[in-house]
Amino acid sequence: MDALPPTSFELGLTGWTPTVELTTHIRCRPAPGPLRVAITTRNLAGGFLEEDAEVWDSADRLVAQSRQLAKAPRTK
Repeated sequence: MDALPPTSFELGLTGWTPTVELTTHIRCRPAPGPLRVAITTRNLAGGFLEEDAEVWDSADRLVAQSRQLAKAPRTK
């Protein structure tokens, strides 16, 4: 659930984005085949951002969800 680049890259913020807290819910064992991953950030404020991730299997079932609180990279 934390293997992809941080969503801050999509916001043009590069640099280290350390995890403060990560909660993951495993919903079921994935069906054989590829997985689809969606990661979004809805809030960037006070030097922190939240990332919500969902993983869907080839049978279109939600197999995992997570929410991560991370420290936003410093801007120059």
